[in-house]
Amino acid sequence: MDGTRTPDDGVPDRLTLHVGDEERLFERARHRSTPTELVVSPVELHQRNVQRRLREARLPTDAFRFADPVGIGTRVLEVAGRPTAAVDRVDRLSLIRSALGSGEPDAPVISALPTGAASRDPRRAEQIRADVETVTNFHPERIAAWTDTAAALPGPIDDEADGLLDAGLGIERELRARTDEAVSETALLRRATRSITATDGSAWAEAYPNVERLTLLGLSALSAPHTDLLHGLLAATSLEVHVHFRQGTGEYLRSRVPDLLAVADLGAEAFE
Repeated sequence: MDGTRTPDDGVPDRLTLHVGDEERLFERARHRSTPTELVVSPVELHQRNVQRRLREARLPTDAFRFADPVGIGTRVLEVAGRPTAAVDRVDRLSLIRSALGSGEPDAPVISALPTGAASRDPRRAEQIRADVETVTNFHPERIAAWTDTAAALPGPIDDEADGLLDAGLGIERELRARTDEAVSETALLRRATRSITATDGSAWAEAYPNVERLTLLGLSALSAPHTDLLHGLLAATSLEVHVHFRQGTGEYLRSRVPDLLAVADLGAEAFE
């Protein structure tokens, strides 16, 4: 399905949404001295599949530069001279294990966790933190929306939803108190988004000086961090952005994009 839209659908002019339709990328495969299109996929396997299909069709890849969102964030921060060190998952689990093992029963990082032995598992705690980060990007407006939505749910689901949010935020706070590095690679993406908007796009232009189009492929979901990056690029640059959702969930995701974009102060965090 092509990326059509109406003038009143709430989607920015330079953002085109597709359900499937990735073959359009191959139509743009032309020999170029410098790549002008950045092809992005959160999943490395999907990116490799695109490259393989180009080779099998004997199409040139000169027009494309390939990256993942974390790589984009790291590149923007490097060019801006900002730190790019981030705690990996193994070290996060170690830090969480330490927090859970040393805290008193009424300590915030423990009392905020859901009840049950499984919730004391560092892997479960990290999953809660990561889920909250994926849904909210720790943005104050999205956290408020989570709270409002939870309040409208019937009990005890409302308390469970509030508990998960509190737990995710509590774990994030505890990790930030225990390391000077970025808590996750997603945090680097948030920082890059702030750099792009704060510099009116110059941080992006220095990192990717010849890129005119960004194509985000293979999405079965659209996370808040990725949404904020795209929103920041649309707000601060003249970049043309195409997003290709997977079949099945694509129509629903496309309908949700205006709401996902409806936040201000991109890259802001509730901890500031």
